[in-house]
Amino acid sequence: MQWNWCEIQPLIDLPLSYRGTLENAVEGLSYLVNTVSGSSSSIRVLLDDVSELSKLDGEKFDVIVTDPPYRDDVAYSELSDFYYVWLKRVLSDVADVGGVLVRKPRFLPEAFFNEFGNEIDTQWKRFAVREISEVEGRSKLFGNNKDINGEEVPVGSFDYFRYLLSESFKAMVARLKDDGVLVTYYAHTSPDAWEALLEAGWQRTGLRISAAHALATESPQRVTARGATTLDMSILVAWRKGTSGEALADEVYAKAVEFCSKEASRYRSQGYDSVNLFVAVLGCALSQFTQYKRIIGVKNLGELVEKHIYPATAAAIAKSLTGAETKLSPVSQFYLLAKVLIDRGRRQRRRLDGTSAIILSIGTRTAIDQLKTLRVFERVDGDLTLLEPAHSRNARNSIEELLREKDLNPQATTFRTAVDVLHVLEYLALVLKSDELKRRVDELKTRNGAMIDEAIDLAKILVTALPNEEVERNLAQKLLDPLGVGGLFEFTGG
Repeated sequence: MQWNWCEIQPLIDLPLSYRGTLENAVEGLSYLVNTVSGSSSSIRVLLDDVSELSKLDGEKFDVIVTDPPYRDDVAYSELSDFYYVWLKRVLSDVADVGGVLVRKPRFLPEAFFNEFGNEIDTQWKRFAVREISEVEGRSKLFGNNKDINGEEVPVGSFDYFRYLLSESFKAMVARLKDDGVLVTYYAHTSPDAWEALLEAGWQRTGLRISAAHALATESPQRVTARGATTLDMSILVAWRKGTSGEALADEVYAKAVEFCSKEASRYRSQGYDSVNLFVAVLGCALSQFTQYKRIIGVKNLGELVEKHIYPATAAAIAKSLTGAETKLSPVSQFYLLAKVLIDRGRRQRRRLDGTSAIILSIGTRTAIDQLKTLRVFERVDGDLTLLEPAHSRNARNSIEELLREKDLNPQATTFRTAVDVLHVLEYLALVLKSDELKRRVDELKTRNGAMIDEAIDLAKILVTALPNEEVERNLAQKLLDPLGVGGLFEFTGG
């Protein structure tokens, strides 16, 4: 797969020129033809509705591979019409009927002509009403669907998407052998989208996720990714029949954190970060929860996703940074993950777009409004700016500016959060001698013992997890050295 191309003389012999990409496509087609030629196997290409699969004759399959629509990410029918109208012309003949030139089917007539032989103008008119995706504007064109449990559900709504996704899983599972595997590619950052997938594959059809792997499927340099936090990969999920037993939600949560922290370390060593790392580890967490037929301690699937699966994902990433279980408060965990997962780029401070903020707030069981009130971040131009020491050559100026912005007094004895404590201690480490710093820390412990310990634990993790050029890594190190605190944690990440 070639992500990009060069706008150069088209016939020049380079891999990314028109000639090069054409040769690449021909080579791929030649491979497929040579692989099939002379084989005893037969290949059938069918155009069918996956929620029905009515053109199959009762066959059972060892493997089914599908790439289901990603909820509201792409309006497939509308977008494909850019190509559909031209493909129809290329793959059709022209006939003279009573002096009028009309198109006649030559290849795959069911895709371009209806059952009466009349030309289908556009894809969305014919197929959008059955497309398994969320596109709200379609309800105005197609009206309400009244066939879903006797209720009127608008075409293109989220409920419509959930219903058709479940129907497609039912149809596929009915044609899957008992020891077969169903492979899906899926990508989304919204809990609702993953809830819909779990409802279709786990609740409605009794499948379990036997394996989940992150796979890069988008180019980070694509136009739609510029200036935004985007998802560049999909989760390749292997589903198998056979859920069994039941388990307490908290017990599965603990197992998921333990198991998936190792996966998080592996993904980090491969360069995954930001929402890509979160969704990659999310796939691992899903595999742990779907082993059971029933999870005890949750009211519904939405609660399971938001209160257990997303938090297990965040906790596994946090644990991968330390190699040990660290009891950080939700606010400290949010601050830590924002520092590690969000790339600062050329900005002085990290910015979280709405997607990243929602993922981390759900994952750490914190409310965005609460985090804003606690001065963990502030809203700037629609995005959330993390209140952290700004990138600067002068560390003291950076931390002093931060204390002013957060209205923190270095002489205070009570604090809002352990993150505030960390920032005050980082400042004190710059202005006090070692003995004075130790005495000051001991004084603060008499009123805020647990919070002081948490701030120091947070500093240990930041020293381990942040790159050397990060201002706060150096500030945290200057705090830990006088206190005689070494590397408590064994770093297991990349």
